[in-house]
Amino acid sequence: MQRTLSLAILSGVAIITAGCTASNRAEPVPPPQSLPMPVGGPSMPAPELEACNANAARVVLGRIANVEATEAAKAASGAEDVRVLYPNQPITQEFVETRLNLETDAENRIVKVRCG
Repeated sequence: MQRTLSLAILSGVAIITAGCTASNRAEPVPPPQSLPMPVGGPSMPAPELEACNANAARVVLGRIANVEATEAAKAASGAEDVRVLYPNQPITQEFVETRLNLETDAENRIVKVRCG
């Protein structure tokens, strides 16, 4: 039993060692060469999207956060998207400059507007 176990362990060590040794003999990979410039020249940067204007959306402060209030805030601010944030709601931390955030209180009234 011990002899069989010893042979199995030695075989496993030999296989692992052989794999490691083979990988050390590999030729180094040359660094990538720079890619040629596209035929049309350098690409033009994407057009900047207009950021939202949170001050213009302040007209909805104190209102209930419903469809009418969010649409009015969106139209006033020029934002592409509106996100309603409720108290203690977990939110993502990415900044989206074209998004308007409407923060609400426990009664679902809009208490703060900000972009991001």
